[in-house]
Amino acid sequence: MNRMSKIDLSEMAYVVYQVPDLDLMEKFLIDFGMSRAERTPEALYMRGDGPSHHVHVSRLGPEPAFLGIAFLVGSRDALELAARIPDATAIKPITDPGGGERVTLTTPGGHTIWLEYGADQSPVNTVREAEKLNFVLDKRRFNTPVRQSRAIAKVLKIGHAVLRVTNGQPEVDWLMEHFNLVPSDYICAPGDPDPIVLGTFLRYDRGAEFVEHHCLLVNESSLSGCHHSSFEVIDLDAIMTGNEHLRDRGWTLDAGVGRHYLGSLIYDYWLDPFGNRIEHYTDTDMVNKDHKPVHFDGPIETTTQWGPAPPPTFFD
Repeated sequence: MNRMSKIDLSEMAYVVYQVPDLDLMEKFLIDFGMSRAERTPEALYMRGDGPSHHVHVSRLGPEPAFLGIAFLVGSRDALELAARIPDATAIKPITDPGGGERVTLTTPGGHTIWLEYGADQSPVNTVREAEKLNFVLDKRRFNTPVRQSRAIAKVLKIGHAVLRVTNGQPEVDWLMEHFNLVPSDYICAPGDPDPIVLGTFLRYDRGAEFVEHHCLLVNESSLSGCHHSSFEVIDLDAIMTGNEHLRDRGWTLDAGVGRHYLGSLIYDYWLDPFGNRIEHYTDTDMVNKDHKPVHFDGPIETTTQWGPAPPPTFFD
């Protein structure tokens, strides 16, 4: 499939998990920085402060499970193209809150991806300005002290997700064949003369336009599912005050605060009440067609430039 016939993904829309307790999940996600968009007896729809109707869905079920990821596309023509992918569903109306239409796809690794068009938008909430930082040769804040308190780090949007698969290359090939996705960087097995790719960061291919370093990371693993879903906040102060707020509320820190090597983003990972890893991030790399992917094959502890080393379970 050539580039002109690939499906243009506009942005990630939301992730979906199955959980046994919607009340507990809502309590956590409010502390994490989301607010309720809608709730039914069977599902919870949580939004950020951006225009998306919701960025996180929890469906009531007997045990925790990752159910899939939704992306927005820019036209119904894109849905018609998606419906021609082998094993895709026909275009169907969305009966969930927010509406629109969707096509459901299944990746080679068994993950569900929904492509959606025509969903409702929500009013954008007022967001404070990012704090200006005074560097030694670049002063930007004048007569304006920083006054932050421990507070909820307000989620702006969903940025990316990390998929675990037992066989990585077919998953990456399928994603790149059908969508406007290209590699940003690779994670490789250390110590090999020819790097063995274990993880591929994928970003939207928009030519000269700058985009975030990745919207997906496909990791080869003995496990299957979602390693984490990730949500952007306004700045470093939001990361730090949100970290303090979540600690004060008694939730479980998984890894952070730190700065990744690949993508450079500042991160803070938490576990929701059902063991799903969820991330606040800010200050990610912006790259375009001139970016040259690297094959990173260093020790796992060097994937963090600074900050506490993630626990061994982070790399399962």
